[in-house]
Amino acid sequence: MTPTPENLKSVNESDRLRFMLAGLQSAGVSMVYQDVDLVICFTANLPADWPVEVEGNTDEALFDQPQAARITAAKRQVIETGEPTKLEILRETGKGRHWFMLNIDPDKDPDGAVSGVFTIILDIDDLKYRETVLKTLLRELSHRSKNLLAIIQSVASQTARSSIGLDDFLLSFRNRVRSMAQSQDLVTASDWRGAGLFELVSSQLTPLVGDLPQSFKTTGHDAYLLPNAALHLGLALHELIIDSLARGALGPAGGGVELSACEGHNDDGEPQLTVTWTEVFAQAPDPSEYQAQGKPGFSGTVLGRIVPQALSAQVLHETSSERLVYQLIIPASQYEAGKQS
Repeated sequence: MTPTPENLKSVNESDRLRFMLAGLQSAGVSMVYQDVDLVICFTANLPADWPVEVEGNTDEALFDQPQAARITAAKRQVIETGEPTKLEILRETGKGRHWFMLNIDPDKDPDGAVSGVFTIILDIDDLKYRETVLKTLLRELSHRSKNLLAIIQSVASQTARSSIGLDDFLLSFRNRVRSMAQSQDLVTASDWRGAGLFELVSSQLTPLVGDLPQSFKTTGHDAYLLPNAALHLGLALHELIIDSLARGALGPAGGGVELSACEGHNDDGEPQLTVTWTEVFAQAPDPSEYQAQGKPGFSGTVLGRIVPQALSAQVLHETSSERLVYQLIIPASQYEAGKQS
């Protein structure tokens, strides 16, 4: 019989009990009632893998000794004080480990004396799983935040060394922090998995030049970079773009730029990714102005030392009157080998 306002009065106690038990079962809720000696008087809706015949026994019939001792102590306190309490319990069986929340409430007679205890048992496996995931994410966030702050500190220090004044420092530093933020946005949007190489190139290029210019192209393997590689390679791309706009093929020298990537293997047969930035000049840039590897300045430090070290990558950085080549050979530990974005 389904209870409705019209027939609710005709529902007998047996039906009411059946409806209540069905609701408890659907909600994953179990009940245990014990007298003041903590002898189990009745139970309702215990999990299927729990003992069936427990009435007349104590909590040791349901839980192992250490857990039963904790539960018994908590229930005795409820009987003594008349105040409810809660307890999280990890129950281990041959079928696995499960978390439960025990809500322990006193059963008081009309005179206010405690005559027993009700225990509501809730399955909180999902809650504990989410809690574990959240703690893991917070630890990962703390770790990444510390790494990011260390990078920003290094960027600030190196930028200050190569700046000719406060205004020059502020402009360069803000642009570099913005570059890192753009890379970080891609990583965050992917739930910390990483970022596609060509998407990373676009994120660094678009704020500086707008739509992808015809003189710029990407070719080859659109590798999926892990977070550390995405952040540091984004910083390298920013420096290459800034230098090119100031002195190279995207600026006064004219010409074209190609960012290519190919996946291969090292001498040990392990996957590796070769990323190459090539500028072909329409006219030779002034060699005294162009930042080349080994020369002072933040750009040379980033491209020649900071990024290769962070990625455990081999680096090639060469500039001539006809072209500039910047190449990184990145190990498989920094990207998802065989996967394209």
